[in-house]
Amino acid sequence: MSFTLTRQKGPAATWDDFLSERNKKRKRGSNLNRRVPNKPKLGNWVRTLAELTSKLFLVGVVGYLIFAGWNFLISTPRFQIQNIYFQGNNILSDTQILEWLGPVKGENLIAIDLVDLSQRLSKNPWIQSASIRRNFPQGLEFKLTERVPYARIKKDQIYLVDSFGVTLSPEKPEYRHLPLIIMQGEKENNFLEGKVLHSLKTMHYFNKLSFFDNNPLDAAKLIGHSRVLFITLNRDIQIHMSMDRLDEGRKNFLLILDTLEEENSKIQMIDLSFKDQVVIRNRFKQSSTLFSAKSQTN
Repeated sequence: MSFTLTRQKGPAATWDDFLSERNKKRKRGSNLNRRVPNKPKLGNWVRTLAELTSKLFLVGVVGYLIFAGWNFLISTPRFQIQNIYFQGNNILSDTQILEWLGPVKGENLIAIDLVDLSQRLSKNPWIQSASIRRNFPQGLEFKLTERVPYARIKKDQIYLVDSFGVTLSPEKPEYRHLPLIIMQGEKENNFLEGKVLHSLKTMHYFNKLSFFDNNPLDAAKLIGHSRVLFITLNRDIQIHMSMDRLDEGRKNFLLILDTLEEENSKIQMIDLSFKDQVVIRNRFKQSSTLFSAKSQTN
C-alpha cells in the first residue's frame, strides 16, 4: 500500500495565492470595462440643456431691457433739444449759425451726432473751429472760434480774406478800411505761399510810421511774380518793392526816412526794389533822385 503525502501550505503561501487570484479578477474586470463602451446618462444631457436654456434666456432678457431702455431715452420728450447756447461768435449771429446748421431744436439730445454738427460748422468759411457739449436734459452749448478779416482781395468782385488767405465773404462796409489786394495775373495760392501775407505785414509796418500818419497805405497791387506796388489812401504816393527783398527794402526806407519826411508833399513814387539803393520820383520834377543805402550807413 502506498501513501501520497500532501504537504500543507503555510499561512504566508495561502495569503499570496489569495492576492494573486484577486489581482487576476481585477484585470479581467478592467478588460471587460474597456470592451463595453460607457453609455451617457440621460440625466446629464437634460441638466446641460437646462443650464444652456437658462443662460440664453437671461441674455435675451438683458438684451431686451437694453433695447427698450435705449428706445425710451431717444424717444422721450424729456431729452428733446430746446435750449441752444453760442459762445465766441462776434461776427455771425445766433440766427445765422442756426440757419447754417439746419434743424436742431426738437432733436433728441442723446441721439444727435455732435461730430456731424461740428463738420457742418467747419464748412462755414467764417468759422475756424467749433466744440459742442451736451447740457442735460435739453441743451446744446457751442464754443466757436471765428476767422478774423485781414484784408480785401479783388477778383471778380472784392472779397474779405483772413491772414491764411481763406475767402470769407463778399466785402462788407464795416471792413472797407482793410488793405485791398489787387491781383494781376497771379494765382490765388500765392497768398498761401506767403508772399502776399508778407507784403501785407510790410504795409502794416509802414503805416505805423509818422510818414504815413495822414495818408496811410491801403492797397497792394501784385505785379508779375515778384513785385508789389503799395498805394496810399489818397492815391498820390506809390511804393514799389520786390517781394523777394521786402525786409531789405523796409530797412532802406528807414535809413532815408528823415530825408523823405522833409519832402513828403513832393514825393510821387518810392522804389525800394533795388539792392542797396532807393529811387525817389518827385511829383513836380521829371527826374528821379537816387539814394544809396550804403552811403547812408557810413
